[in-house]
Amino acid sequence: MHMHNPPLPDPLASASPAPLEPDGATPVSAELRTLVRDCLDDLDSLVARYVAEVSAFEGYESTVTADDLRDTARACFELLLRLIGGLPLSEELREVPARLGRRRADQGVPLEQLLRAVRMDFRVLWTAMTERTEPADLPELTRGAVRVWEAVEFHTVQVHAAYLDQIAVLARERERERTALMGRLLSSDGRDQRLVTQVATLLQVSTQSDFTVAVAPPGFQQGLRRAVSALPSGQISHLQQHNGMLVLVARLPPGAHHPVPSWLDGVPCAVGPVARGLARVPDAVRMAEAIAATLDGEATGPVTLSEAWMPVAAARLGTMADALADSVLSGLDPLPPHERERLLTAVATYCATGSIAETARVLYCHRNTVLNRLNRFSELTGYRATSPEEAATVLFALHCARSRDGQGPSGGSGRPQDLTSTARRP
Repeated sequence: MHMHNPPLPDPLASASPAPLEPDGATPVSAELRTLVRDCLDDLDSLVARYVAEVSAFEGYESTVTADDLRDTARACFELLLRLIGGLPLSEELREVPARLGRRRADQGVPLEQLLRAVRMDFRVLWTAMTERTEPADLPELTRGAVRVWEAVEFHTVQVHAAYLDQIAVLARERERERTALMGRLLSSDGRDQRLVTQVATLLQVSTQSDFTVAVAPPGFQQGLRRAVSALPSGQISHLQQHNGMLVLVARLPPGAHHPVPSWLDGVPCAVGPVARGLARVPDAVRMAEAIAATLDGEATGPVTLSEAWMPVAAARLGTMADALADSVLSGLDPLPPHERERLLTAVATYCATGSIAETARVLYCHRNTVLNRLNRFSELTGYRATSPEEAATVLFALHCARSRDGQGPSGGSGRPQDLTSTARRP
């Protein structure tokens, strides 16, 4: 692009239609002004020549009709010739570049092809002028070439700016439409096939694609935004607020089975199961939102349902979670707090490690001490930590109790080993 030539002053900034005589620009000779008037009288031939050249451009042949091309070319040539000749400009002519830029943006004409077409004006004008000039007068015409190019370049810059402005407007409109449609989809049961198809069209994905869903509650959202902003340009994703949380829906590559893509590593967020098809995204979002509601300030990476099932289940059980905690752990109530905590820590550590020796190492005590504490817990509650089924009940009850007491699951991940974090020493 030749953006560094001295531009003509913007005629749109002038309130009066006085002839254009810019400071520092090439003066308009009488010969050039006469040539301009001759070309104005023969606009049809300029338009015909231009249309023959531009109609075959990529992006024009299928989107811009011949009538459209002729009408816009006529207006552009009249504007350019009046700029070159320093002739008065009507308000309608002043708006020609902006209208052209916006129109071609709406039509989807590629910017590169639009600028190529606009700069074709110079070739057509210069050819027409040289054809109308006697050989002896060509040196005089050549001195006016700068003014011709300045007019075309001024016009090009204005068209370019209007095109970019309109592209930004269209992008905002598409984003609003995507957000509105995606909001409807996320609030639905996914059974409205018309809605699913509309969202797929806007996202430019197949309705049968697989998607990962990540949700960040307030306080965690900046990390998720940074991860999305760093995605490769080919990665299709959509980010928006929903139910007070930031929701990310991203298409997974074919054959991907894990719900947590590598680019989410180190990003504190809740990740739902892989949504097999766009219609399953609402369910995945609801599950991820349930996980996100259990995250605490210690979360350091993505948390999946398999890791957070205990806090999620406890939240869903409501008062039943309190009843479960009481029914499993009430046998420990007569114990002093420090002794109760020792037994619970031994049970949680053993369930996390599955080994008496490892539990003894973690708790800095003898293996017989560990066995005694496990046996004591079994005597008081009736539940054996060495039985996988009973251990799962104990761990879940312990989580419910600590959530009720305001301690919550350490780390916010729901992992059994997190339950040992409050008391490691005997």
